[in-house]
Amino acid sequence: MTECTVHQAAEAFIGHLRESGKKERTLYTYRKDLDVVEAFFGADRQLVEIRLPQVGKFYKSDLLLKLPDGKERAERTVAKTVRVFRMMMVWARESGRIEELPLPKSTPMGHSRVKESSDEQPNG
Repeated sequence: MTECTVHQAAEAFIGHLRESGKKERTLYTYRKDLDVVEAFFGADRQLVEIRLPQVGKFYKSDLLLKLPDGKERAERTVAKTVRVFRMMMVWARESGRIEELPLPKSTPMGHSRVKESSDEQPNG
């Protein structure tokens, strides 16, 4: 397992996405989402120190749910930030930066669910 801060993981994740061909605009918006993650958890916190209860608090935090002026963020924006956070954490596990995913069961897992359901198709 590689020691890695939240900031280092975010930068490496964005680099990984760039190498995989993501557009610059996508990288820009994902980086903005990860800025929110860094602001909540702390840029210097070790990624392995993030635990499930802290992630639950993040999902309910004003930092995620509200704009700086106190207005509610759009549901789509919140959902995208949660999705980008999840993607980074899954990537961190797959790349050996963390061993376990500290994600609540309620976290949408996106494409992996599609894969699971396609494995269960009846023979026919």
